[in-house]
Amino acid sequence: MIIKQLILENIRSHESTEIEFAEGKTLIRGDIGSGKSSIMMSIEAALFGKKLKELIRKGEESGKIELTFEIKDENMNLKKYSVIRKLSTSTQKGGEIIYHSEGNKKEFSADELSIEVTRILNINETAKAQEIFQAFVLAKQNELKKLIEGSKKSDVDERTTIIMRAFEMEAYKFAIDNTVRLNQRIKNVTIGKNGEIKKLNEIEKSIQEKNDKIKKMKNDLETIKSLRIKKENTYNSKKDEYDKIKEERTKISIINSLIKSKEREINEKKEDILNNDKKRNIKKDKLVKSGKTIEQIRKGIENLVPLDGLRNKEDRLNNQITHLKMDMNRKGDDAKRYEEIQKDGKCSTCGREISNSSGYDELISTVNMEKKDIEKEIIKINEEKNAVRETIEENQKNKDLKRDVEEINDIDETNKRLDEKIQGLINEINEQKVKLNELPDENKLKLVEDEKNIAEKEFHNENNRLTIIDRDLQNEMNNLNEMNLELEKLKQTKLDINKLDDINEWLNKYFINTVQLIEDHVIHTINYKFNELFKEWFELLVEDTSKTVRVDEKFTPIIEQNEFEQTFEWLSGGEKAGIALAYRLALNSLIRQQPIGFRPELLMLDEPTDGFSKEQLTKVSNILSDIENKQVIIVSHNQEFTKLDQIISVTKENDISRIQTHSYGD
Repeated sequence: MIIKQLILENIRSHESTEIEFAEGKTLIRGDIGSGKSSIMMSIEAALFGKKLKELIRKGEESGKIELTFEIKDENMNLKKYSVIRKLSTSTQKGGEIIYHSEGNKKEFSADELSIEVTRILNINETAKAQEIFQAFVLAKQNELKKLIEGSKKSDVDERTTIIMRAFEMEAYKFAIDNTVRLNQRIKNVTIGKNGEIKKLNEIEKSIQEKNDKIKKMKNDLETIKSLRIKKENTYNSKKDEYDKIKEERTKISIINSLIKSKEREINEKKEDILNNDKKRNIKKDKLVKSGKTIEQIRKGIENLVPLDGLRNKEDRLNNQITHLKMDMNRKGDDAKRYEEIQKDGKCSTCGREISNSSGYDELISTVNMEKKDIEKEIIKINEEKNAVRETIEENQKNKDLKRDVEEINDIDETNKRLDEKIQGLINEINEQKVKLNELPDENKLKLVEDEKNIAEKEFHNENNRLTIIDRDLQNEMNNLNEMNLELEKLKQTKLDINKLDDINEWLNKYFINTVQLIEDHVIHTINYKFNELFKEWFELLVEDTSKTVRVDEKFTPIIEQNEFEQTFEWLSGGEKAGIALAYRLALNSLIRQQPIGFRPELLMLDEPTDGFSKEQLTKVSNILSDIENKQVIIVSHNQEFTKLDQIISVTKENDISRIQTHSYGD
């Protein structure tokens, strides 16, 4: 986790402050009370949302903290977030998170915001997240010694709990506790299942008895089936005989109906012959009246000119007459016009005077002669046209007569066929009458019917017996199937019990012991690594070589001088400060070595040199400047720190904190 930016509005003495943090070592310096620690408190409040109302500037009703930081996720991808807390003196407000890498923003309630921040930081213990952050990342002013002070059991347990939760050691206890609960649940299930399989032997005995009963019923069923087949064959034989006689008796009415139908058909055909004769006589009278024999009619038809040609010729003659009449009318109009000119002595069209009108007599005479010639031509064509019309009418009469002759021939042919059909129907009627005399009488039908009914009753009785036994057998087999299913279920239950017993034994003998061994090994490894780091930092910070430190299995620091233990309370102020700072630096170094989970690259120290003598300050300051964390933020009013990347100077005027940021050496 690397802090990039902090924006404060109405937070304690900070009215409006914006700080850009650099990677590396940052020193926040200023006089006591200038607002340095407020910056550290605001970072913690932005992450965990505790005691927000206490941070609001006096006289104001609201404030805001916006913290931007970068952190690697579980896939080691660098992600950037901005956490915005909205503070109010009256109500608890929520806030929002800007997900810069994803390009979106979400709003949360106050509690939801803290949970989401804990998830982003990869701290699994939400309830203890702030305590873990304080133990491994943030050492607030006057609280460096808090984690190692106190020798009571509650103090030791709290210290151990925080460290174990930071390294997710609770998972081992959780696994063991769940295994114990699972073990008890398996025992309870096994007790219940043992009660179920008590009736296993009883069911096996009942199944054997049921199988014997079913075997006997199947034998009885086969006997009845054989008898039923005999009864069925007898019944079918009698039924076939009865149906055959009944069918033959049914033929009597069918034959009678058929005879009547054929007689009606004969009468209908005779009626058709009479009607055809009437039509034939009418046609024949028409031929007689025409005065022509049939042979004459046929020859007249053969010599006919095609009607289409005659009609075309008639149309052509009509057109000629029409044109001639038009020419004749024009000639009459010309004669009339010439007579008017002769009479008036001038042209009726242009009005020109005519000096000599004698020439018009000849014109008039010529036009009248042409007109008479046209009239003669019209008379001649009319005569030709009338002759064509007569030929057309004669042809039509001959065609009508020919059609009558053909219809007479068709009628004669039809009557001939009708006579042949009538004779065929008479023959068929005679054949049916012969068959009618050969059919069985009614007494034979009654005798066979009685025999059929007796056979049918006997067959149904056997069939009912078979149905009842078959139904009972099916019920018994269904019961047997249910019993077999129950037996298989009980056998499976017995196998399940054996498996559950094996699982319980494995959990008790192997799994729990293995988890405990792994837990002990991991705790021992963490304890060993922490102990080595603690001793290294102590040797750097404390100059007294006669004193050594270590931690016990509960991570309680043990101070020894010349192989004699010393209590923390009897140490000097500088030694207490050195041990407390070494403990915190060892915790931070250790947590950064985790392969997964909470791995902060950030270390925040608020007045870490308090308690050190003037002679120790320079050494301690140099040691802190050499820490390998990617980002170290130190709050101090001392000036001994060197090898810094950034200095943030905090001043205070009129109860308002001011910030000035510059690189070291500027």
